[in-house]
Amino acid sequence: MEALSAYSTPAQAGTDGGSLIFDRNAFSYGTAVSHNTNDSVFTVQEPGIYEVSFHGTLAPASGTTFPLQLLLYLQQQGNEVPGASVRQSFQTSTDVGNVSFSQIINVSSAPETLSVVGNGGNFTYSDVALTVQKVGDAAGTGS
Repeated sequence: MEALSAYSTPAQAGTDGGSLIFDRNAFSYGTAVSHNTNDSVFTVQEPGIYEVSFHGTLAPASGTTFPLQLLLYLQQQGNEVPGASVRQSFQTSTDVGNVSFSQIINVSSAPETLSVVGNGGNFTYSDVALTVQKVGDAAGTGS
């Protein structure tokens, strides 16, 4: 098994089109996935099939116009990963949303980058975590 899990607990500002920052690494085993603390980018160092899981808490930023519709999604090499997204609607400044997604991805050539991006407006995020775990060899490689 090869895996890496990173998280961030203090509330941080999220911007429309910006990537979420993960300030700590919780668990790392093997060399297939790497992440630098206080960074948004995860690097997959080996081809393979990976399970990517995300969860966190969102809230609207101060000064937000309502309703606010946020979309968080996984990016792989700068492209949105189908099925790896979550949408949250806010009607008031006191609304809070717990969100999560999980998806299997194929990394056919390495290195490839992963990040979680927010769209729709400015928001705050806290108690976020992302886990990337290698679950098999790359599809179509026969290895």
